[in-house]
This record gives sequence, C-alpha cells and structure tokens, in this order.
Amino acid sequence: MQFQSNNPQSGATLIEILIASSVFIVVLILSLGAATEFSDYGKQADADAGIQLDCHRAFSRVESILRQGWTTPVISSDGTSVEVEVLGYEYDSVNETWQRIDPATWKRQYDTSTASYYFVDGDGFELPVANCLVEWQRNSTDPNSSDYYFGKLICTLSDGGVNSTMWTLSENLGTFETHENGDRKNAFEFILSGKSIEVRLHMQRDENEVPYSIRSRIQQRNFLDGQ
Repeated sequence: MQFQSNNPQSGATLIEILIASSVFIVVLILSLGAATEFSDYGKQADADAGIQLDCHRAFSRVESILRQGWTTPVISSDGTSVEVEVLGYEYDSVNETWQRIDPATWKRQYDTSTASYYFVDGDGFELPVANCLVEWQRNSTDPNSSDYYFGKLICTLSDGGVNSTMWTLSENLGTFETHENGDRKNAFEFILSGKSIEVRLHMQRDENEVPYSIRSRIQQRNFLDGQ
C-alpha cells in the first residue's frame, strides 16, 4: 500500500522551514558573536580614551607649572622629579594659603651691577620667588611590588622656610612597557634639554591595553639669559 500526500508541496515546505531555521540560527550566532566583539571593542576604546584623557590632563598640569620656571631646572638622577623656582608666589600666613601676584603688573628690570634681569611688581618691589617640585612618587618603595611601577604626580610649593604645601595632580600613573634592556619604563621622565625641559609620559594600566605616550619639550616662559 502506498501513501500519497494530498499536498505535494508539504515536503518542500518542511525542508524550506528547516533550511530557513538553520540559516536563522547561524545568523543569530554570528550576530551575537559580532555584538560581543563590538562590545569588547567598545570597552577597549573607552579604556584607551580614558587613558589618553588622563595623560593629557596630567601633562597639561605639569606644563602650566613648569612654564612658570625662573631658574635652570634641577632634575633628579632617575629623572622622575624636577625642581624649578617660580615667580610671584608668596605664602599668606593669615589665610594659610598661597597667593600669586597678578602677572599683568610685573615689570622686567635690569641690574647693571650684576648684569642680570629681575622682575618687580606694580609698586616696584621685587617679586617673591618660591621653590616648586614636580615629582612622580611611586606607590611602593619595594621593587618587587607591582605598585612600585605605578604612582601619583605631586607638586610641592615652598618658600624655603617652614611654609610648604603639597598637591596631588594625578594618580595611578604607570606602564607595563619596557626599555630595550628589559627594565620597566617610569610613568614620568624629565630630561634637561638646553633651556627646555623634555617631558616623557607613559601610560598603560593593563597589560592587554595599548600603551599611550606623550613626549614634548616645555620652554620656561620666564627664563632669561644672563642670570
């Protein structure tokens, strides 16, 4: 006995449904895979953007400070700190804060006895000078600790006496990058280059992230010849 189908298209329709279902499942899997990949890429892009923002913010703060330098910079042996003298800053012991004399009132004078320049304020008084230390300070002093390669950027302003104030400019600065000899790079490196300060900033908070670097020379705005 043979069975005949009343609908000769039913078999073909079933196959089409199965094929369509298979294609749908494949497309769904590919779509989910692509969505996951784009999600991971988005997270990575966000992380990179965050690192770049932190780098530029830290560099901008360092630049604004070092441009006010008055004397030849003093850089530490490991290149992680730089000290300069800055003009126009004095400590207000009454309000316990630092005040800066308006640069618009500054006037440059020449001392014939010493053959050097100096600045005075609007009333003719010589501008006060403060010591400014910009330093990348490690989170740990133990070279075997992972915190040793990360640290914060600090700025300390002092008048050479008892008055000294420290600010944190940026935190969690570090990198997993290494030099050719295998040594880890410091997050901040200061190098004296003529009358300029070369600043190198390296950032990478995770080994899987793409490292980001900034390298630039900062010219001290108030540096004068013949000092």
